[in-house]
Amino acid sequence: MTTSAVVDQVELGDHVCWFHDDETDGLDAVGRFAAAGLRLGHRVVCFLDALSAEDVRASAARHGAAPGPAPHAGELRIVPCGYSYLAGGRFRPERVVDALAAEIASAHREGHPGVRLVGDMAWAARRQVGIDTLRRYEAAASALFLDGRAAGLCLYDRRIFSTEWCQAMMSAHPAAAAPACGPRWTPLLRAHRTADPAGLRLVGQVDRSNRDAFAALLAAVTEETPARQPVVLDLSGLSFVDVRSAATLVRAGPRGVRLVGCRPGLARLLELVRGGLADED
Repeated sequence: MTTSAVVDQVELGDHVCWFHDDETDGLDAVGRFAAAGLRLGHRVVCFLDALSAEDVRASAARHGAAPGPAPHAGELRIVPCGYSYLAGGRFRPERVVDALAAEIASAHREGHPGVRLVGDMAWAARRQVGIDTLRRYEAAASALFLDGRAAGLCLYDRRIFSTEWCQAMMSAHPAAAAPACGPRWTPLLRAHRTADPAGLRLVGQVDRSNRDAFAALLAAVTEETPARQPVVLDLSGLSFVDVRSAATLVRAGPRGVRLVGCRPGLARLLELVRGGLADED
């Protein structure tokens, strides 16, 4: 399956960790992702480090799209990592998350139907950012996509990030992909914020590969919901949850989280985990 075919499956609401092994694969993914957004009238913002602005613009053009002059036409913006992730000279995760949230809000106010964010993460290897710091940032950033206004593609070059780093960053994203993914690839987990009732609708699977992102999404929604208002998690679209993530769900119960739509297998797992946690107490 080609890089383009995999990238085409990324939709607004998705936050995907993209692994690549050379600049060609990374550039091809960014160009396809950007071009698709421009055709849809999205704002596309690329935070670049190893990739050059010239090459990204050329790749987007090769994939058949370029910004147009009409109102609310697609818009491509290139931002060096020094003005984004490393603004002020060092990486401050909370500030970066706030800046991305402002970018999404700005695009919405200006009439764009969506915004696509590309993060070229090579700077993190060079700056020796701590693995836990970057993992917490990526997991927290996943909450930015819950309203379906944005899609994110974070590029990690496996030549400069170790296996340990790649596994950690994968877990901090709801989904991960690479050019070699099979023809049936779709994001492993999709999460959609609901307003009435307040909570989340979850679709897909939660396992070791994305459990940090899952925990962060759950924490974000519970923290954002006003006190005394229940948080409802619609689990009807979940086909698998691993034991550790099931424990996260069980522990959320006392904090006012209500689970609905559990499939029989998941319901049995939650009961077993609930019993095990009670025995530990």
